[in-house]
Amino acid sequence: MSLIAATAIAYENNLPYFLVEKQGDDYRFFTAKMHRHNQETSLGVVLRELKKMGLADFDNWRLGELTSVKTDGQLLSLYSFEVTDMAAITTALDDQLTFVPANKLHGLLETLQTTAFVSFEE
Repeated sequence: MSLIAATAIAYENNLPYFLVEKQGDDYRFFTAKMHRHNQETSLGVVLRELKKMGLADFDNWRLGELTSVKTDGQLLSLYSFEVTDMAAITTALDDQLTFVPANKLHGLLETLQTTAFVSFEE
């Protein structure tokens, strides 16, 4: 089993907001469990788990970058998606995940391994 992390990024007043999960007084990126023996793809697992949480429409989710994040001493792949409708996503997720401005996520963003960015361009 492997863990895969994901976030969605939206902009409001030129400030990026990240879709994250509240954990106590901190935040963490959403994670999904991938079972390699099931021949699952990491992207498919992430989308399936988000769908289980209440999201039904990924038409306006644009895959942005793939990088890595260090979580609990483990290096995880992190998918990021660019989205436009924060309110609709938060409502669909019934506040299980929430958008938080980047300036309130310094500790979490420091866990990104920025040397591993891969950009998905059209």
